[in-house]
Amino acid sequence: MNNKAQLGTFLPFILVGIVIVFIFAVIVVPVAEVGDQVFNELKEVDQVQDDNHTVERINQVQNLTTPAFDQLVFVILIAIILGTIAIAIFTDYHPVVLGVMIIAIVFLVIISGLFSNVYDDVGNTEILANKSTEFTFTNAIMGSQLPIIIAFVGIVAVIILLAKRGGQTTPV
Repeated sequence: MNNKAQLGTFLPFILVGIVIVFIFAVIVVPVAEVGDQVFNELKEVDQVQDDNHTVERINQVQNLTTPAFDQLVFVILIAIILGTIAIAIFTDYHPVVLGVMIIAIVFLVIISGLFSNVYDDVGNTEILANKSTEFTFTNAIMGSQLPIIIAFVGIVAVIILLAKRGGQTTPV
């Protein structure tokens, strides 16, 4: 019985991963903006203003929120990339698998292009424009580079599959 991973079983998870990155990236900018507004209102409360230690802690959390969200989007995308490469390594070569992989890559590039446009629209809204500029990793990933990143990773995965042609090179 062959227990090796097959591409067809994992392709939906790659799509789900890209959708998760998109949803998280689109949600994180408004959440960070609202979080800043809540922290600013909290610092204006009389009981909080009287305690410098509390104001210092609120400022510390407020300054860490945006970079943490920004880095989390980057880490999720890196996990998807590593997962795609691992799937390509552990999948046996077959011409049908290669065809399905190429079709999936084209589909994912188109979807990621649409996601990139939506993220740009959300980041360019009047209310979120200032906060959106603070997300350096997220803006670089979710901007026009997302389809390029997905296409590059897909091409690498296809090359890995093509390298297996003619012999079984799958790790046991």
